[in-house]
Formats: sequence, C-alpha cells, structure tokens
Amino acid sequence: MFERLIAFQAQHQPQGLAIASAWDRFTYRQMADDIRRCAAWAAELKLPWGSRALLAVPHPYLHWVLTFGLETAGVITAAASPLRGVADDLRLIGAHVLFARDVPDNALGVPVHRIDQAWLDGLQHYSPIWAGDRPRRGEDGFRILATSGTTGEVKKVLLTRAMMDRRVAETAVTQVFAPARSPRGISDIGVGSLAGIQLAFLCWTRAGTLCSHDPRGTWAQTLKDLEIDLMITSPYHLQVLLRSLPDDYAPDPELIVGIAGGSLSKPLAQECRRRLSPYIILTYGATETGSVTVGHVDSLEGAEDSAGYLNPWARVEVLDDAGMPLPPGRIGELRIGGDQVVEGYLDDPVGTAEFFKDGWFYPRDVGVLTAEGRLQVLGRVDDLMNIGGAKVVASKLEGLVLRLPGILDAAAFAAPDEQGLDAPHVAYVCEAGFDIAPLEAIFTDTLKRPPRLMRLDAIPRNLMGKIQRNTLRDLVVAAA
Repeated sequence: MFERLIAFQAQHQPQGLAIASAWDRFTYRQMADDIRRCAAWAAELKLPWGSRALLAVPHPYLHWVLTFGLETAGVITAAASPLRGVADDLRLIGAHVLFARDVPDNALGVPVHRIDQAWLDGLQHYSPIWAGDRPRRGEDGFRILATSGTTGEVKKVLLTRAMMDRRVAETAVTQVFAPARSPRGISDIGVGSLAGIQLAFLCWTRAGTLCSHDPRGTWAQTLKDLEIDLMITSPYHLQVLLRSLPDDYAPDPELIVGIAGGSLSKPLAQECRRRLSPYIILTYGATETGSVTVGHVDSLEGAEDSAGYLNPWARVEVLDDAGMPLPPGRIGELRIGGDQVVEGYLDDPVGTAEFFKDGWFYPRDVGVLTAEGRLQVLGRVDDLMNIGGAKVVASKLEGLVLRLPGILDAAAFAAPDEQGLDAPHVAYVCEAGFDIAPLEAIFTDTLKRPPRLMRLDAIPRNLMGKIQRNTLRDLVVAAA
C-alpha cells in the first residue's frame, strides 16, 4: 500500500532523492526497486499475516525499505526505542521476530535477522519486479507506536492502514506551512515517533527528500550541506540544537521549524528566531489523536503556551472538574475527538477504559480554547502542584528557572516533604560556577517555600524530550 507511494514517485522522477544524509543518497528508483526486492525476500520468511516485527535498524534507508517490504507481507512493524533495551521492546510490542543491525548475543526467544549493508547487497539477487501481492484491508495493522506521555507508563497504539491513509490525506491541509518546493525535511525526534513518520510521508507525498543527521558531523553542517528547508523538533531538542550552533552560524529565513511534543516558551522562540530561523510553526497532537492544531508563531504572539488553531478534522472540548464542557476562555481538562483518534490502546483494555470514553481521548492535558479556535496547552493534570492551596503548573515554574544565567535544563515536580506532604521541587542542570542564590530566591521570594533542589547531570526525558516527573519523584523518595 504505502510502498506504492514510493513507486509512484519513482515513475515520475526516478532520479529524485527519496532519502539522504551527509554520506548517503538514495533515489526514488533505488528505493522502489529495493522495496520490491525486500518484499520477495520477506515472502521467503513465511511470517504469518499480522505478525509483529521489532526493527532495531537505525539507518533510515534500511529502516524504511524493510518497513515497506514487510508491509507487503502483512507484517506489522515497530521501531525499537533508544531509551529501552531490545529485550524490553520485544516484550512490550509482543514481537514475533526481530530485525536488527546489531544481533544480541543472548537468546531472545524470537528469530533474529541482521539488517546491514551486507543484507542490502544481498537483496540485489532478487528481482525488482515482484508479482506477489495479497489484497489488503483498511483495518490491517501497519505500525505500532509506543507512547508514554509524561507518566512513564508505556502504552501501545496500533495505526491501521486506513488510519494512516486518513492522517496522511488530512494532514495535507496543513502543508500550507510546508516549503513551496518539494521539501527536504529532517527531524531529531526519531523514526519511532509519530512526528518522524508524519515527516517521512509529508516529504514523499510531495516528491521531497527525507534527510537524516549523521552524528559524525555537526547540526550546522547537516542543515547547510543537505539544504534543509523543513525541520520537525521538540522544544527540548531545539534547545540542544541551538546550543550546538557556532557563534557565526547564519540563520536561514527559508527554514521552516515545526515544534511538536511540548509548549514553546517565548525566550526559546526568540532564541530560535535569532539563531536558526524566524519561521516557526507550532503544533499539538498525540500518537492517539494525530495532528490537532497548527499555527504560525507570529499569529499566536501574546499567547504563552499557544498550540495553534484547531485543524478542520479535530474536535476539542475543555472540561470542568465534573467533566462538563466549559465555555470558551475557561481553563480546564482537555478531551479530543475526531476521525484521527484511535479507538484505544493495543492489548490494554484497562488503559483504553481509562483514557478513551464515548469517542473521546482524554490526554490529561490542561488548557484553554478561545472562541476563535485557538488552543493553549498549559501543562498536564499530573503537573499541577498545590502550593499553599493554589494550583501551579510545573512548566511555569520551569520557565522561571530556565531564565536564570547558567541553567542548562530544569524540571519542576511534586514530591513528599519531611511531613510526607507533596511540595514543589526543582531538578536542574547547570554550568560550572553556577550561583545558586537566584534559584533559591525563586522558592523563598516567589513561592514562599523553602528551596527543594536537586542538581543532576541530566533531566530524565522520553524520546520526545518530555520530562519524566515520576522518575524525579522516585529519586526524592529513595533519598528520603
């Protein structure tokens, strides 16, 4: 099904680049032929229709050739997470087979196939004209994505072929923000994320090039050498990228920077304009919902935590404590509906019953929706901290800390104090010689609380860069 998208582009522009990095270039013709060869190779494996495969294949070309080749055989794929071990991912996905660049020494209980350059070379013995093609249905599975939000409780979402078709087709509406030419897109979030998949399909539906960053080089080199004009990143990854740019790096006004996976603070937006590009697009969505909002940062100026305007297919309601819809302009818990929302979690009826009700998904986010359809996402329900009877969103406290000179990263969270009552804490990463007094003053002067600080080498985050506050809370409890 989706391999036909690559084949279509190969027919019309065979020498156009489908995938590129600083060291590799692959045309649409190469990719279409290799997908057919992979399909013939996969057919010899005789995997049952609907089998689940874990792909620990970091090379983007090998990853997508294998993904589409296996799809023709009815195999559902999932990308391994760099934050979890392969054995844990195999159990999580319920995988029947593993495809990996590095084959583990220990037995994992499933067949393992090495996917590397030698494998790709071996595919050349197969014909690029593969006749086999079993009829496929919209309800057949295509991809399994792991999603944890910020709770740390990993859940699985199955994207069917019909759901992927719908998301790809409907998201085309938002391509008004995409480059006028065929895009050369890149993401530092990873192929295992929804954003990574959506970027790939956005590039290929417009005959563009999916690019990847090679860690042997710098981001400055990657952006310039590959002529990147579309980048999808998260606020955290953007912050890391900006710090890596040399002082003499010249911003590119033609580069579109799409922000996913969190709210963009005003200071970070200003830094992005100054160092990288002024063309910033904000989005909000989830693996469970697809894209919900989109908007240019300039049209949202003056609204901190803005996530954009509702997409035509999305429905959002803001609820009070009793679960009743609130009028525009009121703060409450969000719920999301629309035809891009999945029906529930894979293999998890308990999680499905908790987060999905009557066609709505409850992401546990707090926000406000204006009458014009502009959404602000203020944080998560779990991020609300009770400080002296007042509810404070953790991201607001983090914003205060991140403005301090010498602070590299920070996370606010609630954890028990000496009396066992939840109190605000801040974990932080700082430069050498950091003056802690201004940080302590945020607690004593602003919060009217004694400082509860934890200095770390790194803030624990998931693949999207979201803070894992439960992990921080556990550290405090363990140290008590």
